[in-house]
Amino acid sequence: MYKKTCTRCTRPSFSSTETGSWICPSCGFDISNHAFYYPSDYQNINEKVLPLRRKIESYKRSMYS
Repeated sequence: MYKKTCTRCTRPSFSSTETGSWICPSCGFDISNHAFYYPSDYQNINEKVLPLRRKIESYKRSMYS
């Protein structure tokens, strides 16, 4: 489970996936590009996900080109 904190309303948001769009359930603000953390230790894990995100975007581009 991953956690992000909304910069608009400062409320936490949780998700089981690290990819895709992420909308704050409290205020509706798009927090997809915000850093996210493991909620158990609040360790930032964006460094691990960015290479995965690049691979996914590259795959999407190759599928539609």
